[in-house]
Amino acid sequence: APTPEQQAAQREYQQRIRAWRTSVSMDKFKALRKMYNDAGVTIYAWKQIAANMSDEELEYVFNVAEALGNTHVTLELLEDEAALKRLGEFGEKRKIYVAYHTHLQGNLSAFDRAFALSKANTANVDLGHYVAAGGDPIAFLNKFHDRISSFHLKDRTTPANGQKNLAWGTGDTPIAGILQTVKKNGWKMPATIELEYQIPDGSDAVKEVAKCLDFAKKALA
Repeated sequence: APTPEQQAAQREYQQRIRAWRTSVSMDKFKALRKMYNDAGVTIYAWKQIAANMSDEELEYVFNVAEALGNTHVTLELLEDEAALKRLGEFGEKRKIYVAYHTHLQGNLSAFDRAFALSKANTANVDLGHYVAAGGDPIAFLNKFHDRISSFHLKDRTTPANGQKNLAWGTGDTPIAGILQTVKKNGWKMPATIELEYQIPDGSDAVKEVAKCLDFAKKALA
């Protein structure tokens, strides 16, 4: 457990970061957006929002999202209905979606509460974790495609096969089928390559992400 001194230091830090968030200029965020856009990269989301933020801090989060050109902000899926409603209302006001991320709790009903409480509440679903939880990711896409702001891709195995995280094309996640379903239907939802499998000897993260990207391109060819 933290000591009283550590607790006091944490409170002081939170006060300082709150003061910074509620006064900082958006100019550097706009400059960051320009640097990425000039390189051909779109920053479609960022993850900083939290249910316990004050209204002023939430305004900061959405100000940054607007400065970066985001369509949505992301956070872990919440159970608290009041928080889901409050964040959704902020999203509606700012015309920026609040997209909730899932791990092994993902299933066809996981987002029902969030979706019902606000039209700005959407999904940032991890379809690799979805398979590891025993779900069918393509069924999820077909049912909720109009409420998905973005999704994460990785190749995991089913519960029966140990819920492993493997190199793309060697697990149970139908990555090619997922990408082809999105393409066939013309759905506009960004997909994130999430590198979580063990990097082989002699390789590195950049090389492995390049392999994943090549897998995706071939799936969509």
